[in-house]
Amino acid sequence: PRPFRGGLAHLALTTGAPVVPLGQAGARRVTSGSRPKQLAGLVTAPLRRPALHVHVGAPVRLTGDRASATVRAHAAVTSAWRTAAERIGEPVGLAA
Repeated sequence: PRPFRGGLAHLALTTGAPVVPLGQAGARRVTSGSRPKQLAGLVTAPLRRPALHVHVGAPVRLTGDRASATVRAHAAVTSAWRTAAERIGEPVGLAA
């Protein structure tokens, strides 16, 4: 996942609500590229049956300042994404 902005941490810190990290992998196997390629991907997906996976991680209570809470939320979502990618055999590399 790309770097997070501070809005999620601000909401979680203000309300006290937990953050539920969610990671998904495989969507690019259904649709990616130009519009014609996306349409072709949607039409052929039922035949190709591409692997998709969504992983919902354990809720995380953010504490501390906004910057550290943002880093912690990003780490939780990255972990959920890595789990989803590993389940369908996508390489996770060193991307964060």
